Amino acid sequence: MSSVKVAVRVRPLNSREIKKNSKCIIEMQNNSTCITDPSNPKNKKTFSFDHSYWSANPKDDHFATQQIVYNDIGKEFLSHSFDGYNTCIFAYGQTGSGKSFTMMGTQDLKGIIPQVMNRLINE
Repeated sequence: MSSVKVAVRVRPLNSREIKKNSKCIIEMQNNSTCITDPSNPKNKKTFSFDHSYWSANPKDDHFATQQIVYNDIGKEFLSHSFDGYNTCIFAYGQTGSGKSFTMMGTQDLKGIIPQVMNRLINE
């Protein structure tokens, strides 16, 4: 068991970004995240994380749903809590980057917190 795990998630472009014809400069494959310099597309930086979640386009084969994120992070979080460990999920990022959606979700697409609470109360 690792004491710290790092996960990143890419959200879909918002309406403002779409109106400005913004392009997604992030690519993800397995646990690797690649960022392309928009001013020099040949310049790319690749980073490895415990989890790299692609949630930019629901039509993509590797789209990460709320359930996938919960299964990877929330279940382990809850399991370690029941085992007596102190646990914490720290959601960090720029305003509008998707932290609240990942953690809370929506009425139909529950985030990590409501799914953890549901399991905690019902099991």
